[in-house]
Amino acid sequence: MGMDKRQKPDRPLRVVLIGCGRASRAHLRAIGYFEKRGFYSLEGLVDRDSRVIGEVLMARGRSRPVPATSDNLKDLRGKRIFDLAVIATPPLTHMALAMEALEAGAHLVIEKPLTLDLEEAGQLITAAEEKERLIAVGMKYRYFPSVGEIRSLIQSGFLGPVLYGTTTVRWGHDQSYYDQAPWFGSWKAEGGALMNQSIHGLDLMAWLMDAKPVEATAVLARQSHDMEAADFVSGTLTLEDNRYLLLEGTTNTDPACQEASFFLRCEKGTVRASFAGGKQSVSVRADGGRELARRILFQAVRAHVKREGIGVLRQITNPYTFLYADLLDAIGNHRPPIAPGEAGRESLSNALALLLAAKEGRTVACPPLGFHISEMAGFFDQS
Repeated sequence: MGMDKRQKPDRPLRVVLIGCGRASRAHLRAIGYFEKRGFYSLEGLVDRDSRVIGEVLMARGRSRPVPATSDNLKDLRGKRIFDLAVIATPPLTHMALAMEALEAGAHLVIEKPLTLDLEEAGQLITAAEEKERLIAVGMKYRYFPSVGEIRSLIQSGFLGPVLYGTTTVRWGHDQSYYDQAPWFGSWKAEGGALMNQSIHGLDLMAWLMDAKPVEATAVLARQSHDMEAADFVSGTLTLEDNRYLLLEGTTNTDPACQEASFFLRCEKGTVRASFAGGKQSVSVRADGGRELARRILFQAVRAHVKREGIGVLRQITNPYTFLYADLLDAIGNHRPPIAPGEAGRESLSNALALLLAAKEGRTVACPPLGFHISEMAGFFDQS
């Protein structure tokens, strides 16, 4: 991240938001923050449901420019020119929408998972490279202040070699969450608690541990919801260099107490972190040493304030603000974002490996070549 104060551009990046439902809210807050300062401009809204478009327009108020609206991207392309397409639609639609946006010359922000198919993910990454466009994937935990600094500390060797890590993602939802649309809770279009909720924790831990996955083993359960896919997963990824990543993910917990936690053991120290109730808690300690997290967090926040201004402090709990800040820097400096398309493909590969391991009832090799999530159909009917 650049340390100098961000300079206002000659013109803002023109944004079209595709998908105005639940997943778009944090994106809209982040875009709105930068829109007020002249860095982004929301030019278009696309959704098949005119009601949710209306809700977005009402929330924007009358003081901001009114974006063009449509129920399809092709139509909007005839109304507005845009530099960035934000895709916050069901995962099964990501590939087609992303390819159309690339044809329009746009950079991409794509909600996780990048796609639900490894071959499609590879094709999308290649297409973006050929168009010289960037993909930023909504792997939000990477963007919380201090996370990047902690990764740099781990990579420096200060805490010694990484041994193992665990992550728990207890992101509770009641039945109404899965009843809101037919694709929620399905294998083919959503992927259940692993692919939709737990992939964030899986991505962050794999990024921090920075070792290639070799094998996967997992169990899945459907315990508390009327849905096709699993609402509970427990799995282990064996990584190179004798490292292990353990995951527990579920939507069976209290929706009012959603939380994710992380533990990383290195040979000479330990990292702990949690995200709960909009608050972040971090501990970084070398064995026998003092707590380092406060200093790391202070340095990270100070850098953001220097770059964006004091107002960014009100955005600390929204990691998407820092995704869009990083994307501005990535475009300006011709570098990959913190969570590029390749990160989306790797996280998808790890999640699919765990699903395949559970389906086969055995340890499987990574990556799970040739496996498609649609093969999970009927999984619980067979158990």
